[in-house]
Amino acid sequence: MVTKLSFSMPEQPLYRAQGIFSHQSDSIDRRERKRPFGPLSNFVADQLPHCIAEIKASARPGEAVKALGRSINAMIAETDYEAQLLNLPQSEFGVAKTDIQYLVNCAYQMSAFAGLHSVDAELTVGEALRQLARVSRQRQPSIDVLSYEDMILTNPLQSDPRVYCLGSAGVEERDFCLGHQLIESELQSAIDALLALRDAVGADARQCLAVCVERLESANYVLARFYERMSPDLFGQFRVFYGKNPYKDRLGPSGRFSARIVAVSVLLIGEELFHQKPQFYMDVYRLSEYYPQGCIQEVFRWLSPDKGGSGLQPSWLEGKADFPKFATILPVIERHGSETRKLLASCVCALDQFSRMHRSTALKYTIEPGRPIVGVETSESVEAVLSQRLLMAARQS
Repeated sequence: MVTKLSFSMPEQPLYRAQGIFSHQSDSIDRRERKRPFGPLSNFVADQLPHCIAEIKASARPGEAVKALGRSINAMIAETDYEAQLLNLPQSEFGVAKTDIQYLVNCAYQMSAFAGLHSVDAELTVGEALRQLARVSRQRQPSIDVLSYEDMILTNPLQSDPRVYCLGSAGVEERDFCLGHQLIESELQSAIDALLALRDAVGADARQCLAVCVERLESANYVLARFYERMSPDLFGQFRVFYGKNPYKDRLGPSGRFSARIVAVSVLLIGEELFHQKPQFYMDVYRLSEYYPQGCIQEVFRWLSPDKGGSGLQPSWLEGKADFPKFATILPVIERHGSETRKLLASCVCALDQFSRMHRSTALKYTIEPGRPIVGVETSESVEAVLSQRLLMAARQS
């Protein structure tokens, strides 16, 4: 008996995507406040962009940045935010961690804007804020700078977004982050369908693959909005806040660190990707701390179940074992006919189109205007990083 699986087919991401980069408003409608830290969250959501604008307009930005740091640390000292942080439910903890990291990142980025020495930058961050960030990482291990997870996944973008800019630039900043969040939602639906195909006995292969194609095509639709509608000038205004940390050897939050793209890639083309682009896997393991930890550790468990998702480079990546084909859907596909293989090819094509669109968008908004790619190290080839998920066979189709 063939098991019939039912998947949620979310229409909201596509509906929401139609409104991003519309340039019809210069203010954000905060429909539902998400303020787990009370006054501190209020400050991040409502006041921080105004403070940044004042610093940028100040005749003495260095003093203004230091004053902002003292104000933030004094606010933290007034309440036992550490205890609050440890006792928040997980749904609220994510937003609270985002608030903390937005403050830390602001202190570093604006210190660099003002030309402060690293010692003064650390004083601007302050011990109270630094300790609060440390406690947040103890509860949920993550990189010690603003991460892709903070910026995209836990930022309450649909109702009460955290942004750094005012006016139209702030709306564009919200839309940039929201577009990524909508893409992540579509990718998760594709992952759910592929995992059902891989792991559920008697799963309807055609149904699972059809859902995957539809979700990947929806993600492509959202990404196309970036390429077609995003304002280069507004992008330039907010992107500076999400760059590499100017005082630490740390990369900025980047779509490169979407663990869900890694998961879809492993499930669909994992073995072929290993043979054609082993550097893709080497970089995922090498830079694993930048990815959302829950998802990337799950992928590592697929790839190295004997290591329990430890994130250690597996023996197959060193050529000492075969690639773990069971991490992918290929063993299931091999038991089906040509129609199923055609659907798989459609999924691979949709993933390739997504990677191509991401590459084209990065070229248009960052490389061609001469802006730095925040998720790429100085020693890396930008072209190689942007092409890591493109298969040679898919290019020719």
